[in-house]
Amino acid sequence: MNKGLILRTAAALTLSAALLCGGASCGINDIINVPVTTYTMEHTDVENYISVSGTVEGSNIVNVTSEVTSKVQSLNVGLGSAVKEGDVLCVFDSTSFQEQYDKLKESADMSNEKQESFHDKNQRALQEAKEQKNDLLRKAQRGIDSAVSARDSAYEKYRKLGETVDDNYAKYSSLFDEGNYEAADMYYQYYEEAKAQYETFGDTLSSYDDAVQSAKDAYNDAVKSSDAAIGLAQDAIDDEKFSKDSTAQDELDKLAEMIDNCTVKAPRDGIVTALNIAEGSIPKAETLMTIEDTSALRINVTIKEADILSVKEGQKAVITTTATGEEEFSGKVERVVNINSGELNMYTGEMDGGYSAEIVIDEGADKLLIGMTAKAKIILDSKEDVLAVPYDSIMHNSDDTYSVFVAEKNGSNGYKAKEVKVEKGMETNYLTEIISDELNDGDIILTDVKSFAITDGKEIAIAEPYSEPETDEGE
Repeated sequence: MNKGLILRTAAALTLSAALLCGGASCGINDIINVPVTTYTMEHTDVENYISVSGTVEGSNIVNVTSEVTSKVQSLNVGLGSAVKEGDVLCVFDSTSFQEQYDKLKESADMSNEKQESFHDKNQRALQEAKEQKNDLLRKAQRGIDSAVSARDSAYEKYRKLGETVDDNYAKYSSLFDEGNYEAADMYYQYYEEAKAQYETFGDTLSSYDDAVQSAKDAYNDAVKSSDAAIGLAQDAIDDEKFSKDSTAQDELDKLAEMIDNCTVKAPRDGIVTALNIAEGSIPKAETLMTIEDTSALRINVTIKEADILSVKEGQKAVITTTATGEEEFSGKVERVVNINSGELNMYTGEMDGGYSAEIVIDEGADKLLIGMTAKAKIILDSKEDVLAVPYDSIMHNSDDTYSVFVAEKNGSNGYKAKEVKVEKGMETNYLTEIISDELNDGDIILTDVKSFAITDGKEIAIAEPYSEPETDEGE
């Protein structure tokens, strides 16, 4: 239980005791002497966040596979080995492949002689190459037309988004100048949202330009490849009397590739985090081993259904681990998976598993190890150096305004409650920002005012002030 809850609970119990004694010897005025919990105003930082947890892993994970089905002749790495791109990880026994290659090579060399003319076949191949060129160019031109149309539509959408941004800002400025701050604030939010969409969509425009260029490049490539195919067909006609059977050569190429694949090399730098093979055995799993890049670490976390719509890419995160204690590491949400992959829990009625997100660690990754258990706070919203009060100190009045009660000196030892109208800003789980100017640093704010039935001018006794409560991760 947090500190603030303990204080409020103690105060509520004291008040209940005072009320119970009213039927005996205590008068109603005795309630005035029950200490009211308080909070001392000060400028502070406020933030909304959700708590998540996960396991540290590499940002780039590569599963090393091989199509070779043979015994592992040598294994050069173990679990936890650091490897560089191009390092030989393991070598399969290539004896049988080499024997087949040598035998076929000898046979191919012996049968390398002139073959009969395939004039008709080669002539058809030439005609097909020319027809294929026409087909490819028609398809490539359709690709260009489609890309140009998509690009023009995207730029038109971008222009309209820009108009929306300008319109919302103009309405915000006008309403603000008129003093209609509530409506102005609404249009400012519209402006921010439209601006974000405008900027985000603007970042994609280059992809449409690239698509047009790619379509044009594809057209040119189609011309080159088609001309090359036609040239090859013509060469075959010219040299048809000396053409060779390529079947044996194709088989030789495949065997040479198999022999080469018997040597498995690291596709990137990293750490071997999973190993599914052993020297002298034939692999049973498709993945031989897993390599993770430790230069950039990430945490995959599960997001509750109630929170998933609040989590966005780019949000900041604060990370801690059991191994590093209270030291905090900065990160950000790089990817949000908006697909619920969980199953319904028949006992709780909630989804187990569920949505997920990927948090990339920005700084301090060199102090963390793959596999460490980590906790993270995803910052949904925050403000720095603002005046804020506990949420339970704010009264919602019948005229839809808000008030707090300030403890003012009443004589040498006593206090009385003074009602102050306020305007709320950002709300968090514990503190609510005050955006009006009626309160100042050092003001003593009465909390849990409903339990104490506080009214303006009432004489009161106050308890020790409390600060923002601390909570355990995950509350």
